[in-house]
Amino acid sequence: MLEFVGSFGEDGFELNFADMVSPKEWKDEIEAKLATYKEEAHVEDKGKLNLYVVLKLNPSDDEVDDIGYISRHINEFTDFYHEAIREIK
Repeated sequence: MLEFVGSFGEDGFELNFADMVSPKEWKDEIEAKLATYKEEAHVEDKGKLNLYVVLKLNPSDDEVDDIGYISRHINEFTDFYHEAIREIK
């Protein structure tokens, strides 16, 4: 299960997620799936967390001022990730 844990980085457009369920051994397969996503996403090693996923957004000037921009991306990415995990299983 992927959980949004916060928004960090410059301008707050680096979204961070924790996957406490999927085994670390799936990292390479997950990275391959993330490479097909429309925005930059990758897995980082964060010690006790099984998988720590970072999604870097590159919004246009219009999107920066859109209040729902980040929440839409959180929902869309979470759906994408869960589908990727189903395919790996």
